[in-house]
Amino acid sequence: TYTIGIVGKPSCGKSTFFNAATAFSRQRGQQEGKGDASEWGGASMAAHPFTTIDPNIGYCLVPAPLGSCPEDYDDNPLSFGSTHGRDPHGRRFLPVLLKDVAGLVPGAYQGKGRGNQFLNDLLDANVLIHTVDASGSADASGNKIVTDDEGDIAPGKEQQYTNPIDDLSWIRRELVEWVYNNLMAKWETIVRKGRSKLAGMFSGYGQREAMVETVFLALEKFLEEKYHRDKALDHIDTWDECDVHRLVSLFLGVRFPMALCLNKFDLPAAKKFTKEIQLSLPIHGAHVGTPLSARAEMKFVKEQMCGSKVEGEISPPFGIWQCLTSAMMLQEPVLVFPVSDMVTLAPMSGLNKAAVEDPSLPSSGMLRCIQAAGGTLPSCWNDIEKTYCMPSKLRERGVGKSMRLRDALLMKPGSTVEDVFLTLKRLGALSGEFVRAEACSGKEGEKPKPVPKAQAISQKICVIKIMSNKRTAWQQS
Repeated sequence: TYTIGIVGKPSCGKSTFFNAATAFSRQRGQQEGKGDASEWGGASMAAHPFTTIDPNIGYCLVPAPLGSCPEDYDDNPLSFGSTHGRDPHGRRFLPVLLKDVAGLVPGAYQGKGRGNQFLNDLLDANVLIHTVDASGSADASGNKIVTDDEGDIAPGKEQQYTNPIDDLSWIRRELVEWVYNNLMAKWETIVRKGRSKLAGMFSGYGQREAMVETVFLALEKFLEEKYHRDKALDHIDTWDECDVHRLVSLFLGVRFPMALCLNKFDLPAAKKFTKEIQLSLPIHGAHVGTPLSARAEMKFVKEQMCGSKVEGEISPPFGIWQCLTSAMMLQEPVLVFPVSDMVTLAPMSGLNKAAVEDPSLPSSGMLRCIQAAGGTLPSCWNDIEKTYCMPSKLRERGVGKSMRLRDALLMKPGSTVEDVFLTLKRLGALSGEFVRAEACSGKEGEKPKPVPKAQAISQKICVIKIMSNKRTAWQQS
C-alpha cells in the first residue's frame, strides 16, 4: 500500500494535518463523532510536546498528479468514473495510507525523546511530508514561545525565536544520523564482507536491490569525477566518515524524498519565513513546500462531518490536498486501470465489491467535505440513500453514474503486466492462470494492442484487460 509518512518536531501540527486529511481517520462504515474530541477518534491534538506517542495510521485521499490518468487528456474528465471521487478540478482521488509519527527532537537518533522508534516507524513510507511550524512559534522541542495567536514574541524570548529553516536542517540530520549509526554499528563486518554486505544493510529500509545499486553507481561516479577515486565501492576499507555520510545522504534523497507542509500560514510571522523557505528550495532534502493552515482546514472537515458550525476560521482542505499531491509526485506510483471491455472501458465485475466495501472508501462525512469543496462523489455512492451500492443496484434505482475507468490500482514503479495479474487475483477479480492481455493508454481513438506478461506498465500501457483460463465466481454467475 502506498504510504506517506508525516514527520516534524512536536506541536508543529502533524496530528492536525493527519485529522484533516483522513477525516479523523474514520473511513467507510465507522461511526462519526458528534460530541467532544474523545468521540471523534483520529489523532490526539494538543499544544504541548509528545501528544502523539504511537503512530496514527489512516487512509487519506490524494488528488492524482496531473497527467497520470487517461481522463486528464479528455475534454470532460467527469465523464469517467472513480472509486473515491474527484477534487474540484476533476482529478481522481487516490486512496493512500497516511502515517503520523511522534514528534522528533534533536538527538532522537541518540535516544532522546522517543528515540529511534519514531524513525523506525517510517520504514514503510514511500515519501515523507515534513510538517513545519512556519510561524516559528515553538522551539525545537515543541514548547510554545509566543504569547498569543498573533505571532508576537513574548518579552525576553527574542533569542528563542525559531527560524523554520533550522528545523529543516536538524530533522534532516536526525534521519541521516539514524541510518549512519545503523551502518557504523556493523561497519567492521561491512568492511570485511565488502560491497554485498553494504548493499544488504540498505535493503532493511524497504528498497529494491536495483535502487540500491543505482545509488552506489551514482556515488562511485561522483567520487571518480570529483576525487579521481576509481571503483570506490570496491575499496570500502579506505573509507572515512565523510564517505559514509555522502552515501547515506544520497540514499535518503532517493528512499525518502520529502515535501514540506508550511503550517500555521494564517499567523503573521509565517509569511516571512514561508517566502524564505520557498526561495531556498530544494534544501535539506526537501523539494517543494505548500503553505496552509492545518487547523483551519481541519475545522472545515469537522464542521462538515458533524453538521454544525465550528468556531474560528475554516477553509476547505485545498492546501492539504495540494501538499499530498506534491509529495506523491516525488515518488509517483504507477497507475493501472483494469477493465472488462477495451471499447466501453467498463470495470471488471470482480472489483465491484471493493468499490463498495473497501476500508479506504471515504465516509459520508468526508463525502460531505468533498461536495462542500466543489468535488465529485464516487461512482458507487448513492447520494439519495447515503450509502455505497453495487452498479446494478444503482441502475435499478435510476441513479446514473459513469463507470468508465472506475478502478485504479497503485503499483510500484517497474511493475509488469504479470504483477497486475497477480494483484487482480489477490483482489478476487481473476483466478486461474494468465492467458493473454491487451492494453493501451486510454486516449480517445487508440486501439488496444496485445502485451506480454513481462511488459512493464507505463502511461502508454495503463488501461488493461487481462484474460485467464479459469472463471471466478462473478464470471460464472
